[in-house]
Formats: sequence, structure tokens, C-alpha cells
Amino acid sequence: MRRIDWIMIIALVVMALGGKLANFGEGSINPQTPQNPRRPSSQVFSDKFWGAETQNWLSQNPTKSSKDNSIFAQLPKVGTIQQNTERASSVGSAFSISKRGLWLTAKHVVTGCDKAYVQTGNKKVLNITNIDFHLNADIALLTTRGAPAPLNLLKSSKNLNHAFSIGFPTGQPGAVHARYIGEMTMHHRGRKGFRERVHAWTEQSRIPNRSGSLGGISGGAVMDDQGNIIGIVQAESRRRGRIMTAKPETIQNFFQMTSTHIPTSSAERFEFSLSPDGYPKIAHKLITSLRVAKVLCLVD
Repeated sequence: MRRIDWIMIIALVVMALGGKLANFGEGSINPQTPQNPRRPSSQVFSDKFWGAETQNWLSQNPTKSSKDNSIFAQLPKVGTIQQNTERASSVGSAFSISKRGLWLTAKHVVTGCDKAYVQTGNKKVLNITNIDFHLNADIALLTTRGAPAPLNLLKSSKNLNHAFSIGFPTGQPGAVHARYIGEMTMHHRGRKGFRERVHAWTEQSRIPNRSGSLGGISGGAVMDDQGNIIGIVQAESRRRGRIMTAKPETIQNFFQMTSTHIPTSSAERFEFSLSPDGYPKIAHKLITSLRVAKVLCLVD
């Protein structure tokens, strides 16, 4: 890798530019031509990275939301995101779904990048060798040379209640507990706009105690209390404390569109459960084991 590439990566991580998180009136989605994939090879993934940043999560209680967020609050039928066409380096999140080197993220996280990487250490990255974009949803599939043990994907939306979103808000490790509100349509407006049915959640608590935008958690894992993936973080409504996520059915549809086969064997999967008080410990494990990782989007 060229010296200038490393300088850009280090500068991006140190500055923590805040990442991309689609907001009502914000976002950036511009289709990009995928690169040619290479055959994945085995990788060794350490549990040491991000350890210092998340160590206190093992004994720290999550911070309750200061907003008066009611799960019975009225949900609009349609929300609008204005696609931002301005290109800029940023960070986002992704999570492993296959040790072959497959990751899921939000489409706007890796759109418009001149180079994109999955960060695996202070000076270590995995090159993203291929990106597949969903045409009508804010979902992207990344390919790298190997990945950590995958997370389990649910195929349908049933009995939704709690959700635990894990990723890198403002470029640093973080997690959010939310309660299910309902389903709505998100209208992504722009040159190649689209409409997508999504799940909406209202924030209950977060770890660590950082107020403000969740920018950078886009593409992060959305899990139920059994540790199953039930979505991908796509957008937030800061004023109302809401989070919008991809539906499991939309993700499965994407796999069919891209002819992607995800192994169903549980032998390599990390099994766990989450709770409103105990989710910080699981978030710590998922982030330090790189099952949920930071994505670097660099613009020359």
C-alpha cells in the first residue's frame, strides 16, 4: 500500500470525522461500479483491538435516553432522506456474515469512495475487493479476504420487541438499545431515488454516554435479544430519538438478487443473548473480536 494511503487512513481514524448516517434531510447514496473480487484467504483476527476503548463497558451501565421516547408515539407512513451528492472521507460500520469474507453494511457508507477498507487494527485494514449494492434499498455487501466468525441472520420479521444496534457512532465504538415502534416507508430522494420499507425503533439507552448524533453507526448490526441479526442501521431521526433499519426480508431478497449463499451451519457462529442492562458486555465482545468492524471510506 502506498505511503499516502496509510497517511489518509491514520488521519481519518484520529480525526473521527463522524461517519455517514442517513438522517431525515441528510445522506449520500451514489451507485458505484463493483471491483473484481479475489479469492478469500484465511485471516487471524485479534481480540485486542478496541479493548481499551470498551473495557469499562464490562462494569458500566448503559445511559438511559434523555428524550421522552414512547413506543406508542405516532409513526409517519413515509419519511424522506435527501441524498447528499457531496463526496467526503468518512467512517461507518459493517458486520461479518461469512468467514469467506462477506460483510453487510448500509449502501451510503461505501458509496462514492475512491478506496474502502475494513479496519482490523491500529495500522491494519482489509481491502474491500468487491461491493454489491441493492438497487432499491440502503444495503451493500462487501467482500474481503476472510472475515471473523459470522453473525446469524434471521430471514423474517416476527415478534419484534427489543433491538441492540452495535457499531461506530462518531467513529468510536458504541451500542444502542431501542424498542420497536412499527414499519414505515423511507423515500430516498436524489438522482436515482428509491423507496424502501424499513423498521422503526425508539432509543432507550446507549453505551458509552455520548449525546448527539449516531453518525458512523450506519451499517452496524441490529440484533434481537437472542443475538440474531434483524436488520442493518440505516438512518436516524435525532429530534425524536428514532432509528430506522433494514428489514430481514429485504436482506434475504438482496442475497437472491446477488446469488449470495450464506452458510447455515452453527458450528462457526458466536452464540449469545442480549438484555437492556447487559448488552454492553456483548457489544464489547463483538467489537473487540471484529465481528462488528469500522469501515473507512476514503475520497482522494
